[in-house]
Amino acid sequence: MATGSGFRLAMCGSLLLACDRTNFVDFKRTLSLFQPEDVNRTLDSGRKPLHFAADFGHLEVVEYLISKGADVNAPDKHGLTPLICACYENHSQCVKMLLEKGADKNTKGPDGKTPLEAAESDAIKALLK
Repeated sequence: MATGSGFRLAMCGSLLLACDRTNFVDFKRTLSLFQPEDVNRTLDSGRKPLHFAADFGHLEVVEYLISKGADVNAPDKHGLTPLICACYENHSQCVKMLLEKGADKNTKGPDGKTPLEAAESDAIKALLK
C-alpha cells in the first residue's frame, strides 16, 4: 500500500475516526497503516491523535499511542496538552497514564491554568498533587 504524503494525509481522517471509537482493534488496524512519525502528526484540526484519545477517555488508545512514540507534552493549536484535555474531561485513568509516562503537570493551558487548576474531580486533583 502506498504511503506517500497524499495517502498519509487522507488517512489522518481515518485515524481521527478511530480515536473517536472504542473499538481498539479497529484503531490498531488503522494506525498500522501509518508511519511511526504519524503518531505525532498534527491533524487538520490542529490536534494530534493523543489529544483526541485523551479527550475521549480512551485509555487503551492513549497507552498504545504513547508506546508508539506519541509526545505526551505536545500542545495542540490552542496550547492544550493531552494531560489538560484529560483533566478538563474528567478522565482520571488517562490522567494517571499520562503522568506515569512523563506528562508535565506544571504546563499551563491557554487560559493560564495548570492541569491541577483545570481539574474538577477530587480523584484527578489527588493524582496531580
